[in-house]
Amino acid sequence: MAKLYRSREGDATAVDTKTQLTTLGSEAAPGPLLVPTGVKALVGVIVAQCFNMAAATGYSALVRLEGPGLPGGPEVLAAGAGGVPVATGGNGVVLATMIPLNIPVTMSNEILIFGEMCGTDVGSMTIGVTLVFA
Repeated sequence: MAKLYRSREGDATAVDTKTQLTTLGSEAAPGPLLVPTGVKALVGVIVAQCFNMAAATGYSALVRLEGPGLPGGPEVLAAGAGGVPVATGGNGVVLATMIPLNIPVTMSNEILIFGEMCGTDVGSMTIGVTLVFA
């Protein structure tokens, strides 16, 4: 069976706050992210993110998955970390990374994707997440 992909992206601008990723590039309202029909598992997550380092500090990033499409309950994945020694130290990038998984899913049900900035508020973090189903 072919792999199926579903993506969302967005900005997290406050530390320790769940920020739902609801857009997809030029699509401001792509609708609910539904588990495709004919799949049994979430087999991977591809994550890429960048941060603007408006403060001299460090941070970590999480991806949180929730919703009725995950019968085993919410999942939280580490998505990267960064920091600089001086304020306005520039931007940082965490290149796209594939995280292999094997999480059962419920077809035609929604999965909500959240990005979270943890540690100290670095200003803002932009994150893109792609779910890989099979």
